[in-house]
Amino acid sequence: MKRYQRSGRRILSSSAAIVAVALLGVCALWVAGARGDGWFARSLRSPLTIRAGVVCLVSVVLLYVVGGVLLHLARGRGRADGKAGTAAIEMVLLFPIALCIILVMIQSMLVVTGNIVVHYAAYAAARSAAVQVPERVSYEEPRNVVLDPENSAKFHRVRSAAVGVMTAVSAGEAGAGGSGGSGGAVLLQEGLDRFFASYDRATPRWVATVLAAKYEYAWDYTEVTLRPPADGEKYADHEDLSVGVRHMLYLSVPYAKRIFGGEMPAGDGDYATEAFATYTLTNQGVEDEIDVEVFPRYVGRGEE
Repeated sequence: MKRYQRSGRRILSSSAAIVAVALLGVCALWVAGARGDGWFARSLRSPLTIRAGVVCLVSVVLLYVVGGVLLHLARGRGRADGKAGTAAIEMVLLFPIALCIILVMIQSMLVVTGNIVVHYAAYAAARSAAVQVPERVSYEEPRNVVLDPENSAKFHRVRSAAVGVMTAVSAGEAGAGGSGGSGGAVLLQEGLDRFFASYDRATPRWVATVLAAKYEYAWDYTEVTLRPPADGEKYADHEDLSVGVRHMLYLSVPYAKRIFGGEMPAGDGDYATEAFATYTLTNQGVEDEIDVEVFPRYVGRGEE
């Protein structure tokens, strides 16, 4: 019996060491990835990622402790003494706690992932702005001029770049959070129908059942802002273009979602938490002078 207990202590000690080393490794990778000024490093340094990440790490430790207790109680159920019934009752009481910890851990990982995607959406929108702002879209929007968001084709493209990224982590249930009705999902589905038809293939079912709902949610709950030009009218060549993306991350894990966010006003029991990111890139609005050649051009022997 003593030999069995010592062996059990050694196994528990080695497993604790493995968990500790794994957690330290994750923290080291986190710190290493947070160094720098790119969108990914900024996402790892953001307060929302840090809070959710800490909750996830604490959940891992608590799950290890509770799991060890459950394992000990499960072994105790096989004993013939009177403590077997007590161990079974304690095991039943601890199992819901372990389940809640697992739910919290899953939701915290989803929040971290969603916040990273928000930062990438800000980068994608800034990259789109750096390309779209110097374009001559129309007479109303010449080079380096962006109209108000309601009437600007350039800003619509910048916002669409962020919405396209946020679709990946948006709610996949139709009408989640009160979303829907913008009509953008219909255009997206029609475009994908034409794409698959050009290859003589049927459009996958998830395009209508999942992608449409995700796009509607991303469109309704993604706010994009573009900082106005320094002179208030026109962006200068090489001027910094700062784009901000604010998104309501949909929380879908039961019970755990109440810890990370609040109830959405337009949704029926739906919860979300706000994530915000900014990114700045330099305006590429430099127009090179190109010599215009006149055709036809005579080249050959005897021609000057």
